Amino acid sequence: MSDIQAAAPSASPKISVISFCLNSGRFLRETIGSVLGQTYGNYEFIIKDGGSTDGTIDILKEYPQIRWVSEKEGGDNPMLDAFWQAFEMSRGEYIIFLAVSDGLADRHWLRRCAETLDGDHEISWVWALPQNMTEDSRTGKLWYAEFLQRNPPQKMDFLPFWLATEHGMECNACFRRSVIDVCFPRNNSDDPFRFHPAHGLTYELNTRGYLPFFIPTVSYFGRVHGDQKQEEIYELLDSITKRYSRYIAAYRRNLLAGRIVHRFRDGASNVIHEVGPQELWDYRKKILTYRIKAKLRRDLQKLLDHILY
Repeated sequence: MSDIQAAAPSASPKISVISFCLNSGRFLRETIGSVLGQTYGNYEFIIKDGGSTDGTIDILKEYPQIRWVSEKEGGDNPMLDAFWQAFEMSRGEYIIFLAVSDGLADRHWLRRCAETLDGDHEISWVWALPQNMTEDSRTGKLWYAEFLQRNPPQKMDFLPFWLATEHGMECNACFRRSVIDVCFPRNNSDDPFRFHPAHGLTYELNTRGYLPFFIPTVSYFGRVHGDQKQEEIYELLDSITKRYSRYIAAYRRNLLAGRIVHRFRDGASNVIHEVGPQELWDYRKKILTYRIKAKLRRDLQKLLDHILY
C-alpha cells in the first residue's frame, strides 16, 4: 500500500486531473505521487487504462484516492477516446490532462491554477513551463526558460505572440471545463487535428479568443522514453504539425487583411472585445517583432544545445 494517505473524496472537486495509459506501470507510481503530493486538496484524479497487462492494474488498486477504469478502446484513435471517456467521468470545474509517464513538478501547481482561475473570470486557461525527464528520472532540458525572467504576453496580448510564433499549448495547462468541451478535438473522421489533439486545442483556444495566463514556475515534467506513441506515428504527427502551421498562417493573413474579425471571450464564452480595424497596424508590428525575436532565440538555442548536449 502507498504511504500517501487517502483523502476524503469531494462530491464537487474544483479540479479534475485526467490521465490515460496502456502498460505504463514502470512510471505509474512516480506520476501518481506527483499528483497526490499536491498541497491543494480539492481535486480528483481519474485514470483511464486501455486494458494493461503489465501490472498497471495491481498498482492502481493500491490507491483508493484514484478513480479509474480499465477497458480496451476500439477504433483507430484510442488515446482520444480514452480522454473523452475520462472527461465524462470527471466532475471538476477545471481540467488538467496528464500522460501517465509524465508528472507535476510543482507541488503547488493545482493551488496556483485554482487561485488564478477563481480570481480572474476573463482567464480560460493557465500554463507554465515543462521540463524533460529521462526514463531513469533524471531531469533534462527546461523549455522556454527565458519566461522565468520575463513573462510571455498575457491574456489578449497573447494572440499576436501566438500568430507569430505558433507557440503550442503545454500539457501542464489547466483549463475551464466548459472551454475544453468546446475546443478539444473529438474523434470524428473530419476533424483535422484528431490525431494531434494538442494542436487542435491550441488552435481553437486562440482563434476562438479564450485568454491564457502564464505563471512563472516549472509545473510539469515530460518523460522521454522508448515506448512513446509519437515515435510510431511520427510522419502522421509531422503532417498535422505542418497543417497546424498552415491554418495559423491563413488565420493571420485573414485577420490582418480585415477579412475576419477576432473576438476575445471570457471564461464563460462571453465576447469581451473585438479587434477593430484601427488595431490591425499595431498587430502587424507586434507579429513582426515576435517573429524576429523568435528566430534569434531559436538560433541561440541551437547553439546552446550543440554546446551542452
